[in-house]
Amino acid sequence: MAIHFNDRLARILDDTSHNRRHDIWLWLQLTTNNVQLSGDVNQPGMRSTMTHVISSTPGLSEIIKNKETEQLLPEKCLEWMNEGKRQAEWLSSKLRERMPFSDSIAPLTSGLTGKDLLIASIDSWTINIKQKGSFLNELETSWNEHKKGDKQFKWFEDDEQKCLLAGKLINKHIPLDGLISIKLSVYQPIENHENLLTFFDHANLDHNQKSLFIERVKISWRQQKYRKKLTGKGQYNFILSDKAIARLDKLSDTYELSRAKILDILLKMEAEQNRYIPERMKLLKDES
Repeated sequence: MAIHFNDRLARILDDTSHNRRHDIWLWLQLTTNNVQLSGDVNQPGMRSTMTHVISSTPGLSEIIKNKETEQLLPEKCLEWMNEGKRQAEWLSSKLRERMPFSDSIAPLTSGLTGKDLLIASIDSWTINIKQKGSFLNELETSWNEHKKGDKQFKWFEDDEQKCLLAGKLINKHIPLDGLISIKLSVYQPIENHENLLTFFDHANLDHNQKSLFIERVKISWRQQKYRKKLTGKGQYNFILSDKAIARLDKLSDTYELSRAKILDILLKMEAEQNRYIPERMKLLKDES
């Protein structure tokens, strides 16, 4: 948001309406014109530093005014870039694909990250202003289209544990060439839904490869849940007579319970009451 300033720098440049974006652009303009500035961009006192340099260099203020007209788009052209770190990373990657290396401001931007770095790169790009505006329109359309793919990862939204599991399985299930495209600057541990989306924004994988990985995560998730349910339980294999099976099935149908549940109830009742097995043992002894 623009703030009205009437300090010495504002008077030199005939512009009392400025903002953080403009100050960063101005610093980078001076730096690219071989003006020696102490410190890094975005530091406290940068306006005072720039004021001293511009006021002591004849003709520099006019050069800056002309450059501003040539390079800076209206604020409204950038208002849609308001969706946080993930968006800034994706847009920056697309900008790098289009921008010539000679226009890169990376060596000059110590102290800038995320959205600040993105907008500074756009502002300093030495391309025709109309072409720059057209590119941003295309970029906005591409971003909105790209986000439609987020529905593929909707299953992960409700539980960060699912995202953590996905992070653990990435190295195991994603091909190496899909990981090579991930720049270290955007790679971070996958701990939540946004981390996961950001990772796949930059992975060199098509829709089917992403779907296959998601399905593997779902399978592993179900297996974890199943094993958790089995805590405190064990599996036993034993042979029952046909009559015993028929009785078990009849009880299961009557009470609409599983065979395992019927057996669990019967065993629990007998353990508590100690009634039927002793009686049966007595009958067997009498018969013998």
